[in-house]
This record gives sequence, C-alpha cells and structure tokens, in this order.
Amino acid sequence: MKIVAHISDLHFGTEDPRVVEGLLADLRGVTLVAVSGDLTQRAKPAEFAACRAFLARTPSPSPSLVVPGNHDVPLYDIFSRFTDPLGRYRRHFAEDVEPTFRDDELAFVGVSTAHGLTAKGGKVTRAQAERVRERLADAGPRWRVVVAHHPFVLPRGDDDDDAVRGAEVALGIFREAEVEVLLTGHLHIAHVPDEAGFQSDDRTLVALHAGTCISTRTRGEPNGYNRLTFDGDALTIAHRLWDGARFADHVTRTYRRRGGVITPASGRGGSAR
Repeated sequence: MKIVAHISDLHFGTEDPRVVEGLLADLRGVTLVAVSGDLTQRAKPAEFAACRAFLARTPSPSPSLVVPGNHDVPLYDIFSRFTDPLGRYRRHFAEDVEPTFRDDELAFVGVSTAHGLTAKGGKVTRAQAERVRERLADAGPRWRVVVAHHPFVLPRGDDDDDAVRGAEVALGIFREAEVEVLLTGHLHIAHVPDEAGFQSDDRTLVALHAGTCISTRTRGEPNGYNRLTFDGDALTIAHRLWDGARFADHVTRTYRRRGGVITPASGRGGSAR
C-alpha cells in the first residue's frame, strides 16, 4: 500500500503559518508528496527558498515530485517572462521541471504546463505528451499518474478557458499510454469526481484537482489537499480540509481498476465541488 499527498497552489509569500504546520503534521506516513504547481506568489528567490525549506521538513521518508505553475513564472520581469520563463524556477528551486518518480507500485510523470505567453493560462504540447508515453512505456502494472498544474479535464460548469491549451491532443496520447490518474490544481477549488473525470470507449482516467493547501488566497473553500491511497487495484481518494485546527477528511471516493478500466466503487461525505 502506498499513500500520496497531492498538494497544490502553495503560493509561498501568502502562506498561513498555522496551516503550514498543520499540513506538515498531517503528512506523516506519506510515500510521496506530489506538488501540482504555483509554489510561489511572485516567483521571488525567497519564496522558492521557503518552498524548498517546507518540502525538506516533510516527514521522512516522503520524497517530492514537483512541477511549476504560472505563478512560478515572473509576472513583472517581462524580458525573463518571454525569454526564459522558468529560469528562476530552475535557478532557485530545481533544474528538472518535468520530474518522474517510480517504485514497485507507482509510476508518476510530471508535465510543465507553465509558460510566459500569458499571465494565467497554460499549454501542453504533443511533444510533452509523447514524452509521457515514452516514460510510461515500461511501467508494467504500476499505477500510471501524471502531475501538472493546469487542468486537462474540467468539472461540469467550469469555463473551458481554464483548461490547458492542447488538452484534447494530450488526453488522446495519455489514453494510449494507459494513464490512469491525472493530478492538477490552478483553480484553488478542489474537485473529487463522483465518477472518473474523463471517459473513453476503452478506459477511464480519474481527473483530480486540488485546492490551495496553505495559502490565504482561498476561493470560498478552506485550505485542503488530496490524500491518495493505492492498495493493489484499489484507489481511495480522501479530500482533506483545514478545520481551523487540523486537516480532516471531507469527501472520500474509492475506485477499482479491472481490465484497464477504472470505475467508482464507493464514496462518502459531501461533494467537494
């Protein structure tokens, strides 16, 4: 059994210290911390350093897989924004913007959807999606998970403009690569789907969004994160919310995979979206 914490939109520079300490305490026993972007508020070196220090404090052993978000691109340094949008991220946080993680049960691949062309939007290229397929080619029976900042699949009723550009092509390639779970953020509101987020004739992909885990920049929802438990062919997702003193389960969903198809098995709690 493996446990993964999916956290997003940390926005260091706007973090709530009490929530930071509460989250660190809640990450005990986690196999991996998957961070889906927006580490900083304004891509400042001190903000990247604060995020590095935070991840260094996660309970051992909890390695992290991190991808950048649009806030990790300088907003006001126009020259850097267009000529080297992720230069500060590479210099002050990590050189690899599309890392991977693999153990005996999990195969995670990061995809960077942040760029300098717009202040908010994201994009994914065919080449990036093909790279995901290559990296998962020998994953075998491991759970295949992609981590990115901008959503590929939106909850019903959301503005299509919030989806990453190139999502349709990328999702087709992800389906061919047998990607089973897609972890994203950006919306600052969580979405734990009652049914798998994206379906095709031959398989199902669970598309999961995380809210903002520690920032004061909430949007009508408390700070939260997603806790994923992979146990054989079962996946249980617990959406955990900050109640003012600690993180606690709000919604849980269980999925099972069989013959390459993932279906909802059970759930409890209110709707996260």
